[in-house]
Amino acid sequence: MTTSKMHQLNHAHFEHKLWRNELELVAQEATFFLKTLDEYKTKTIAQSHDSLIVAEFVKQFHHFQRLTKRLLEELTVVEKEIAQGVMADNILDGEQRKDRAYLNEEMKYFESDYRETKYRFRNFIATYEPAQSLN
Repeated sequence: MTTSKMHQLNHAHFEHKLWRNELELVAQEATFFLKTLDEYKTKTIAQSHDSLIVAEFVKQFHHFQRLTKRLLEELTVVEKEIAQGVMADNILDGEQRKDRAYLNEEMKYFESDYRETKYRFRNFIATYEPAQSLN
């Protein structure tokens, strides 16, 4: 194995490990955020606008749970392809590069969308003010 191929393989391994860790963290965070939103479902029942916002966050975090699962599965497939390439002395061939490039783009979109949703969610929680009762 050439030094260049070894460097590419090490880079791919490092990048995949980062992606896997990030996806696993998002899965845990989304579960936590959904539990938090359960509390806000009851707090916002009388407030139609806030109730709709909570419902939208629930929908988005469920989406991220599904997307995280799919990306982890795709990452596993790419890692298996690379491992098979190592065994066949065909490391990071054209198809593997295309698969990694696709996954890289998917991760960029995922990271950006998740970061934005998480920011809006935290902002909502931080600025939420329950409706005052009329007693």
